[in-house]
Amino acid sequence: MTSTTADIRSDQAQPGLKSCGGKLLQVVQISTTDTSGGAAKAAHRLHQALGDAGISSRMMVAQRFSADENTFEYNAVSPAPAVFGRAFFRLSRRWSCPAFRRDGLYFTPDWALAGWRLAAQLPACDLINLHWVSNLFDYRLLPRLAGRAPLVWTFHDMNVFTGGCHYSGSCERFAERCGACPQLKTSTGEEDMTRIVWRRKFNLFRQIPAGRLTLVCPSQWLGRQAARSSLCRELDVRTIPYGINPREYYPMERAEARRLLQLPTEATMVLFVAESLKDSRKGFGHLLHAIEAMGNFSDLLLVTLGRGGAAATADPRFRHLGFTSDAAWLRAAYSAADVFVIPSLQDNLPNTILEAMACGTPVTGFDAGGISEAVIDGQTGLLAPAGDAIALAANLRRLLESPPLRQKLADGCKTRVAREYSDSLQASRYASLYQEIVRAQFSRAPSLPPHRAAP
Repeated sequence: MTSTTADIRSDQAQPGLKSCGGKLLQVVQISTTDTSGGAAKAAHRLHQALGDAGISSRMMVAQRFSADENTFEYNAVSPAPAVFGRAFFRLSRRWSCPAFRRDGLYFTPDWALAGWRLAAQLPACDLINLHWVSNLFDYRLLPRLAGRAPLVWTFHDMNVFTGGCHYSGSCERFAERCGACPQLKTSTGEEDMTRIVWRRKFNLFRQIPAGRLTLVCPSQWLGRQAARSSLCRELDVRTIPYGINPREYYPMERAEARRLLQLPTEATMVLFVAESLKDSRKGFGHLLHAIEAMGNFSDLLLVTLGRGGAAATADPRFRHLGFTSDAAWLRAAYSAADVFVIPSLQDNLPNTILEAMACGTPVTGFDAGGISEAVIDGQTGLLAPAGDAIALAANLRRLLESPPLRQKLADGCKTRVAREYSDSLQASRYASLYQEIVRAQFSRAPSLPPHRAAP
């Protein structure tokens, strides 16, 4: 199959989406968790938006954190109680995450100790939408699942088409066949673990019948990387951006937001949010260099949210608020800030950008990955070349010294989110894709492509 990258551009949701048999289409979303982590939050938002649009969506996860009645937990040790299933998953997650990866990097292979019974517990459905499934999903299940229902796989990072890394950095070996991985301390050369993982993925992808696997990337940048990769270049690659629920993320009055967070009302506040401040890809070190390069800026306060930030922000000009995934708390943080900064060196389409923009907070950061697809330089924020802390400092100073510019960009943020990144529009685009895929199944009988051994 020829690789394509296409945008789904339907602007009307399809309530009560029907299969070609006339029944309500049944879709199952599979994710490692439902709300813990950026990828999980994005998957759960889609699941909820589909439900709001009248589409039957259920979510299957290894760990459930929400009270969503349409989300259920997979239990690898069933019929034992679910509490034992959760404990087994946590233990297996440790085993499947190599300790020999380089510090600050995330790496997961293609197998999952806890995932071997997933197919047996999957409910009957017309279509399966995989999301971020590391530590839960074993790739050996792919042909079996594709035989049961057509698959959509939403990529939230690069892991599916690499030998194990989630972001490749400057490495381009995913375009060939991985090996000699720079992210593993113990790489043995060309035939290291990443080459073995890549080869297993290659052979499994080639066992999937034509038309039974469609890939969706939230950013055009990630779509281009997938289409370049040796594992996915022959598959159908689409682009559907994330969506934001406007009932969760909207502007608050700044003084009230700061009062709730116990932040000084007169400070000039810059906000940084990441799952982990120790993740070198998120560029927190570059932000600290930019703050230093700004010199003595009156009343500057850097507020951080995420894991592992207390020691890094001991300076009295910094305030660390800890980690949270609560939308109300995050909404207050975005609304309290004068500027949101995202110095990521490589990224897909970060939820944090869309959340900040929905709250009317202008953004500055690096022009890296899919960031510039949401942050339009001069319209919704200001961008600097990736890794250039001095240019980032100049943009920060420019924004903080110009309230009229911040207001102009804030208005642009709210307009852009409403037009391009609403959850209802995202649900509409997925509904169109689901309908297209299910209809195509009735027009051709699936057949296995000729098997090609991995080189």
